[in-house]
Amino acid sequence: MSSKVTTIFTFKIESSFDKWAEIFDSEEAAKRHAEFDIKPLYRGVSKDDPHQVICIHQHPEGNVQKFLQSNSDWISTHSVVLSTMEKSVWTDSLQ
Repeated sequence: MSSKVTTIFTFKIESSFDKWAEIFDSEEAAKRHAEFDIKPLYRGVSKDDPHQVICIHQHPEGNVQKFLQSNSDWISTHSVVLSTMEKSVWTDSLQ
């Protein structure tokens, strides 16, 4: 059994946050996340930059990379600027 990790992504969007969030919160996105056992915990927008977004997910280690590989075309059609994506990975134990 793989361990669960929490991944924090920040990236730019070309649309409004409300428009992007509508897609992120959609049934289609939920199905795509569920396929890789990814649980979205939080999504928000920077108070200083309305085009800077943060997403926090919890998932089995390695699954978010598989999700991004399988869904990068779909993601890029929703105003996400993939080249601006930064991530950090967190865990509750190094064991």
